[in-house]
Amino acid sequence: KPANPIIVPKGGSTIVTCESEGVSEIQLQWKKGDVSNGNASIQDRMVSIVKDWSTNRVQAILRITNAQMEDSGVYQCVLRVFEKTSMKSVEITVSQN
Repeated sequence: KPANPIIVPKGGSTIVTCESEGVSEIQLQWKKGDVSNGNASIQDRMVSIVKDWSTNRVQAILRITNAQMEDSGVYQCVLRVFEKTSMKSVEITVSQN
């Protein structure tokens, strides 16, 4: 988790990768928002899932291109392994500059 928010200039782009490995039943998914105000789905075109079956590594790659003010917010990588769920958050801020 980055210590500070990721700042992206309006019209710019950023990539954030969430990764897990070690269990064959891993599901990773990006959501926007937080638990208190509900999560919003992210458009499929913004997320790529990469699986390496030899190491049981899964990456969920979030790509924001042509960033707009509405892209600002808290993004959560949600990890599901069997019946357990875990989350990591990153804040992305789109600047006017």
